[in-house]
Amino acid sequence: MTPIPVFQTAIGAYLYLWQERIYLWQLTMPPIVILSILGALVQWGTTSSIETTNSMSYTSIHRSGWVAALFYITFLISIWIWLSFSVAWHRKYLLGGNGNGTLNAYRWSRRQFRFLGTAIKIFLLMIPALFIFTFLVTPAALRVFLIILGLMAYAYIYARLLIWFPAVAVDQQLDIRSLWQLSQNNGWRLLSIIAVVSMPLIVLSLLAYLITGPLEFISQFNQYLSVALLSNLLFKFLSFMELAASISGLSIAYQYFVDRKHTHLDSNSKS
Repeated sequence: MTPIPVFQTAIGAYLYLWQERIYLWQLTMPPIVILSILGALVQWGTTSSIETTNSMSYTSIHRSGWVAALFYITFLISIWIWLSFSVAWHRKYLLGGNGNGTLNAYRWSRRQFRFLGTAIKIFLLMIPALFIFTFLVTPAALRVFLIILGLMAYAYIYARLLIWFPAVAVDQQLDIRSLWQLSQNNGWRLLSIIAVVSMPLIVLSLLAYLITGPLEFISQFNQYLSVALLSNLLFKFLSFMELAASISGLSIAYQYFVDRKHTHLDSNSKS
């Protein structure tokens, strides 16, 4: 398998966001506004207080019944929106066209169920790796080394499993063996692509949190709805951009692997 170019793929992901910025804005603006309003209402209805027990201080969170209900409703709506957006953005890159309208993109279908099922399968496949190093009885220095090694292996496997998402979004049924073969000899490069694509927006989110974090802390105690709404709008926008960039990178990688596989099969059939 021909190695996939890391930086070219990462740059391509951001260029694609710019190229499809109008459709991206149409697809993300309604959920950003809806989730921000719901999130701001939850923050506004949540009260915080500093309590001291046995000379230890801690922050106590209090939510009334309607705020707790709204919190869980917002959580479920968020899952539905993230799934729908992920499927729509994968399909936009891989299948082209004008993309589905906003309402069609967020209309529930079997694709979202399959996408959610794939996320659960990946989660279940990764669970054993979380416990492997817990039972190791080794010297402290060696244990740290093994933990680092384990985290790298965990990230490597996780990156290769992520290719499942674009395949499912375009209705391609892949088993674990064919999925693994698709990214053969490109596991570390795929992990690097994910890291390079995600890092700029993660850094930007951290910088934004340093600016808005103190304001959010103050708003929790004084219940400033406007501050909560503005901070939610900012972070929802950044999270959607990060998700869109990551999806674009995965879609570009998936298309690259599929094209190289077909090229390899065609060359073998001609020979």
